[in-house]
Amino acid sequence: MGTTSRAAVDESGDSALDLHLGWCPSEIELDSLKTSLFVNDWAIRIVVLCSFAAHLVLTLFAGIRRRKATGVRALVLWLAYQLGGWAGTYALGSMSLGRTTQQQQQQLAFWAPFLLLHLAGPDNITAYSLEDTVLAGRQVLTVTVQILGASYVLYKQIYNRDGGGSALLWVSVVMFAIGIAKYVERAVAIRQANLGKMRSSNKKCKLGKRSFGDVKEVGNERTLLVAHGLLHITKGAFIDHSDDENPLKSDAARSQIFGHGWEEMCRVVEMELSLMYDILYTKVAVVHTWFGYIIRLASPVVSATAFLLFWFQGKDEQRRADVLITYILMVGTIILDVRWLLRAMVSTWTYSFLNNRPDCWFHAACLSSGRWRLLRRLVLCLDPCRLLGKEPTRYRMWSGTVGQYNLLHECTHGTIGMFGSLLKKVVSDDSWMEYQYHDARGLAISSEVRELLFQQIWEQLKTAYPAATVEKTNLLSCSSLGYAGSAWKNRELDEAMNFAHAFQETILIWHIATDIFLLVSRQFASPSNSKQVQVIMALSNYMAFLVAVRPSMLPGLKLRSLYEETHKALVEILLKEGYSGSLIERKEKLADRLIEMEKEKQVQISNAPKKVSNWRPGYSNHKSRPAKASVLYDENIILSDGAKFAEVLLSRAWVDSPHITAHIEISPERYERIKEMIPKLEEQVAFDISVMLDYIFKAWVRILMYASVRCTRDSHAKQLACGGELTTIVWILNEHAGIFRIPGDARDETGELGT
Repeated sequence: MGTTSRAAVDESGDSALDLHLGWCPSEIELDSLKTSLFVNDWAIRIVVLCSFAAHLVLTLFAGIRRRKATGVRALVLWLAYQLGGWAGTYALGSMSLGRTTQQQQQQLAFWAPFLLLHLAGPDNITAYSLEDTVLAGRQVLTVTVQILGASYVLYKQIYNRDGGGSALLWVSVVMFAIGIAKYVERAVAIRQANLGKMRSSNKKCKLGKRSFGDVKEVGNERTLLVAHGLLHITKGAFIDHSDDENPLKSDAARSQIFGHGWEEMCRVVEMELSLMYDILYTKVAVVHTWFGYIIRLASPVVSATAFLLFWFQGKDEQRRADVLITYILMVGTIILDVRWLLRAMVSTWTYSFLNNRPDCWFHAACLSSGRWRLLRRLVLCLDPCRLLGKEPTRYRMWSGTVGQYNLLHECTHGTIGMFGSLLKKVVSDDSWMEYQYHDARGLAISSEVRELLFQQIWEQLKTAYPAATVEKTNLLSCSSLGYAGSAWKNRELDEAMNFAHAFQETILIWHIATDIFLLVSRQFASPSNSKQVQVIMALSNYMAFLVAVRPSMLPGLKLRSLYEETHKALVEILLKEGYSGSLIERKEKLADRLIEMEKEKQVQISNAPKKVSNWRPGYSNHKSRPAKASVLYDENIILSDGAKFAEVLLSRAWVDSPHITAHIEISPERYERIKEMIPKLEEQVAFDISVMLDYIFKAWVRILMYASVRCTRDSHAKQLACGGELTTIVWILNEHAGIFRIPGDARDETGELGT
């Protein structure tokens, strides 16, 4: 037996013991053992580096979920989140159970605390999805097991390997304490982010008085600080929490919030939703506590001390690769600890924390003296966003992108590209549709469209929630100013909306009717109507997008087959006709053909449905097939209703088309449904196209508002981690309007909050 082979085996403590007991391995066994030790050593090194890399990626990319849910960076973030959890668990298991030499055990004991830090994750992400907060109890067990694993690695170093007096051991101990603190912090943050837990906690504590009087910043900075003061409204909406004691003076708050129109209020609401994202998906709930501040102050000090101890530690017996990995871990940890400390110190969450404690010494030392504002300005000057000319708080604003799905376009636009076809084969249907209809075809709302949309929402809120009269003051103080009146507020809005129960069917019918109306009347509309047409198309396609891609963001049953059957019927009609020409020409021909088919009657002796799929429970408001139903009715009821409603709108707008007549044959039930959407049709008069476009626009705004307030809270919360949603913004706007009421003289111009 060669001395080299025997020495290789002797490096393993357990193998050496076997040799003393008389075990004499063969050359093949020695080579196998040598290879196993080599692979195990490098496997641990690679996994430790992977854990650090995943931690770094999470730190850098976690914030993108505020504005975008998909894309390459989102994929990298998801992979890093999964890799970080797996790598830390695997490495701790290998360290605890693997065979190691005394020298290796010393090194592993030093790496174990860093793995705990990586498992704890950065401050800007805890849960990846809302389901993680639901499984918070399971997370407690996971944390306990992994802390025990790291403790066992340290235990073996202290008691089994005769290295208890080395400086490296003390470095391991202090880093281990910080690692445990941060890992427990993460588990607590996930538990506190659970909506049910949040609701029970809020029942036990009372909200203090809130004031905006000392807010001196301007622009987005001021808006963000005001959003902190109003965050209890958004938080209460998400957890359905009733608080009869109003923490704000309603008159003063109303003048600051609603006194300058919709634009400033939207900025406040977007900021509030961003802060709610912090609560649900980051460590903000535990960072901005006395314990959290102490940990962030201690971490860079401990990390720097550990670095110095390791720097002066003798490294003659350590391998160069291990030393290099250790330096990478330590330098990275120090940099990140300093980052988290500065971030915590200048965060507006710290301002809110101190502002809610006016009797605290730190309030006078930091806020009243102006030192906090000075420190925040100095630190923000180091933000890379400044170099790019971006506002540091801009990341808290909604991206302004809405998904777009158009049924007629889907049937006429042709095939998708090569990349799209390949992507469709390798990802799930849901992921494909998110990419196709939000990322690829999503609409970035222009300032003109945004102004028209939110101005109309503002007017609808004024109608639903007028300012309280003197006689109602006492009533409102107990209900509308708190959350106990949320059901009453929604009833008020429902009365203003006046919708039928089959909501997804209503959206699809009006989507078809809107498309047909716009296509047929396109040549008669004047250029001055272009903005109206843009915002109508954006809203119509957005609501159809919610039906097709995100049905969880709508109230009622999630019936994707509704749009699938409608799409299938459109494709069949298109294949029969074989239209040619440009995309817009094919769409116009299809719109004309739908109106023609709706006029063609088809007598059927039996009332049995021609297509059973048209009559499944919950799919239609129609109880039975009429005796003289149209050809289109038997193809698809949604297409039939949409075409009939478009006929009515076109006839009342005096559109000169060969397919449109002054007298439209329509059943009373159908006419009542169309009047629910456009009450002005009750008046038996003709309207100008621009007036009809305005009525259609208002109908879509009412549909949007109804969908917003009737969507489940969990769905709104989940969507915060996927870039946010327009319906969520409208929902929170409604919550604010229902609490404070909108004064009739509220300005509609853009302006800053307060004076």
